[in-house]
This record gives sequence, structure tokens and C-alpha cells, in this order.
Amino acid sequence: MKKLLLMTTLGLGVIAGPVLAGSGSTEWLSIVGKKLENGDLTVVLKSNGKVKGSGIEGVWEERDGKYCRTLTKPKKFAGTECQTVTLKGNEVTFVNPNGRKSTWTVK
Repeated sequence: MKKLLLMTTLGLGVIAGPVLAGSGSTEWLSIVGKKLENGDLTVVLKSNGKVKGSGIEGVWEERDGKYCRTLTKPKKFAGTECQTVTLKGNEVTFVNPNGRKSTWTVK
């Protein structure tokens, strides 16, 4: 359940530099195509707009500086959600509309 909860808050993104990015910024787009890790979970935001990872499938896009994803798997979390993304070094934090945070590392 913990793993599934982490996947739903996925706001995927991390870069290899000391860049900070917040709401409205698109600096986080530099993580596209890179593997993101959170414990034993992995996710990749592909340049073709697909999200693939540990038990997760869907599509993503940037809207007004936010990471917006529509999940198809797992069914329990299927649907669309836009998240604020903050980058710091090689860590990215996604915050959903309810304030739930998820931090990932770029590998």
C-alpha cells in the first residue's frame, strides 16, 4: 500500500544541477527521459508523453508549469491530477492539490 501511495503522488522530476524550480516554472522538464527512483520504485516520464514505471502507466503533460498526469494503472488511482514540481539538486518533489508530497531522485 505504501508503494502504491507513493506512485499516486508521483510528480516526477529531478535534475543533475543546483536548479530550483517551483510553481509556474518549467525547469523540471529537464528530467524527461531520466529514471526517477523512490526506494524500490522507478518511473520515467517519456518524451512521447507516456509515464512508465513500477506498476504505473499513463500519460503526462506540462500545463501552466505543473506536471499533469492521467493514470490508467493502477485502476485505484486512475484519473487526471496536476502537481506542483520543485527541483533541488538531484531531487524532485511533487505536491498534489491536497498537499501530499512525494520526493524522487534522478538516476
